[in-house]
Amino acid sequence: MSSVKLRLKPTSTSIGGVLAFVICTLKAAYTNVQDDIVLLPILVMMSLVSLFFLFVEPITQKLKYHDFADKRSFLCACHSSSVGLFLPPNSDIRRSRSAGFIIPNFGDVASNFVILIGGLSGAILLCLKDVGEVDEIRSWQLEVCLPIFFYSTIAISFGSTYYHWNPSNQTLVWDRLPMTVAFVSMFCYILEDYLNKGIGSYLLSPLILIGVISVLYWNWTDDLRLYALVQFLPLFVMTVLVIFYQPSRYGGAVQQGLALLLYAAAKMCEDRDYEIWTITKKTISGHSLKHILAGMASVLIATLLVGNEENNV
Repeated sequence: MSSVKLRLKPTSTSIGGVLAFVICTLKAAYTNVQDDIVLLPILVMMSLVSLFFLFVEPITQKLKYHDFADKRSFLCACHSSSVGLFLPPNSDIRRSRSAGFIIPNFGDVASNFVILIGGLSGAILLCLKDVGEVDEIRSWQLEVCLPIFFYSTIAISFGSTYYHWNPSNQTLVWDRLPMTVAFVSMFCYILEDYLNKGIGSYLLSPLILIGVISVLYWNWTDDLRLYALVQFLPLFVMTVLVIFYQPSRYGGAVQQGLALLLYAAAKMCEDRDYEIWTITKKTISGHSLKHILAGMASVLIATLLVGNEENNV
């Protein structure tokens, strides 16, 4: 992602877009939200988003983003006596294919298995869970929000594998699409968990639509501003809720806090891809470690499903 550059004079297009956004947000907020405690954060976020689009230049996706540290190719020679081996750098891939199946960019591809485990563990626990008698909000969390999160996490593992097999802007779309759905669904889950005003269930569908649009908008215009907001603004709001608001009504505040810490650590590892690759003596890269930490965060969210729901009513 390119560095953020400010501008002193907003463009007419950005002014028009922000005006439409403000009008729609105000209409929806004052029509559906009566509690000032909930309304105030919405207005603050609306103002911050508006300022962001007015005074921040479009953020482009640099092609060097696809230049990851771990470029090892792994030869799966399952038919021979050895299970497999890493191919030397700049080896002839076409000749090596005759000896077995090749996995390119091995670390970044294989580490998606941890994300798959996170999604599957949650999906399986949802299927096995004895819900019992729960209130309407908890029912929505268990039947709508968490299934979307865990199944989109499974989709992330496949989309990220597809992307890292052949990194490019075109394949990155399939990594980011399910990622935005997972971000938004967990954001709405925590909104409902802490505010308990119906705001999470109200926002889920429009925010998923905005998340999908943010990826398509970047793909069409090479402008990452909307996608950056979808990714980082919910993370900030969730952190504030977990730290400063009353503990979750349904339990799991510890798991939620640890999952947010793991995801923040994952983002830091992503930014230090080559440094971690060097520090670990080319054993694991920062981006591969990001996948592992993000998968562990999903497993922590899955542990929210362990326990008797009737105790939370």
